[in-house]
Amino acid sequence: MRQDTRQAQNRATSTTRSGDAGLLRRLNLSAAVKAFLTVESLTVGDLRSAIGVSRPTAEELLNALLEEGFVREAPGPPKVDRSAGRPARHYGVAAENFNVVGVDIGAHKVAVIICDLRGEVVSLRKRGVDPALGAAERIDAAARLMEATLRQARMGRERVRSVACGITGTVTDGSSVKDVRTLSAGRDLNVYSLPGFDRIDVVAEVSARFKSDVLVANDIHLAAVAEQWRGAAAGARDLVYIHAGRRIGSAIVIGGHIHNGRHGLAASVGSLKMLGWREAMSDLDRESRKLAGESTGESTGEGVRALFEAATTGDPAAMRTVDVLAEALALGASTLVHAIDPDLVVLGGGLSRTGEVLAAPFRQHFAATSFDPPEFRVSLLGDESVALGAARLALDDIESRLLAGQT
Repeated sequence: MRQDTRQAQNRATSTTRSGDAGLLRRLNLSAAVKAFLTVESLTVGDLRSAIGVSRPTAEELLNALLEEGFVREAPGPPKVDRSAGRPARHYGVAAENFNVVGVDIGAHKVAVIICDLRGEVVSLRKRGVDPALGAAERIDAAARLMEATLRQARMGRERVRSVACGITGTVTDGSSVKDVRTLSAGRDLNVYSLPGFDRIDVVAEVSARFKSDVLVANDIHLAAVAEQWRGAAAGARDLVYIHAGRRIGSAIVIGGHIHNGRHGLAASVGSLKMLGWREAMSDLDRESRKLAGESTGESTGEGVRALFEAATTGDPAAMRTVDVLAEALALGASTLVHAIDPDLVVLGGGLSRTGEVLAAPFRQHFAATSFDPPEFRVSLLGDESVALGAARLALDDIESRLLAGQT
């Protein structure tokens, strides 16, 4: 009996130690991955110091990461003293083996950006789409563009480790996705909505057509993420972002993170009819159609460009249309600024590329309607911000899985 008890205790101790060893190795691998992600290159000695392990353990971890294709031998920093003998080997992240795809599924265009693990853009493609397209056709157009972009980059699907996309006009309520028009305050508001997206399971449909699990988020929120990451809002902790494109919207960043609110509706000031966002966009469409000689439907990109060019040359009707839009956007920005008192306001989206034509009247109306206006900047990213923000979301996903030892 005593022998049986001792044998059972020995087996339990052995199992516990084995489990502890496995957990310790996963923790060490996670620490090694994190160390490599934060620097350009490391030697075995650097890795040992960074994560506090013995040299044999550091060598074992390095070999494991080499086998997985996560790191490769890399050039080290220039050697100043050449009398110290042969330099130690340096290793860095094999960023080209771990790629992500960011997708923008919008009303008038779809866009795809491929980034490597370091966040460097490998390829970017955009394609215009009919704003009347149904949900299935619109998602298919984005999926085809992703395949074309991968071919252009000569990249196989096996090197894509995460995909994320931004969807115009959706808000998250628990696990479901809704169209803004289904909400009481959003009735008759068409500046956010994509046809048919309120009648499908967006995440399931996008994932099925892209043939992989896809992260889905609000496009304006992703645009704000991109501005923080690579754009005009780098370093800002509290931010109001106004997106002015063929559709307009806004986002709030607090403490460096997107503030979604209870139902994902934070910053949805466009549904407040007194701000006039819908009327401003209707005016923009109407005047753009006139300049493009179109009698019906939504204005084309050519018409919008022509309107802003006319405003640049002093055309009264064009200047008035741009001013109405700028005032509506500025009122929305002031509403949010007075609610959260941020460090910065950024005007982004495709129309931000018009520069001072839109920025100047926006700045004027914003100053007139804010008690103490914060700093104001124009986007550095324009209409590429949503796809780039989606790529950042996908990078966050893959980095968290790498740190958890799941990829």
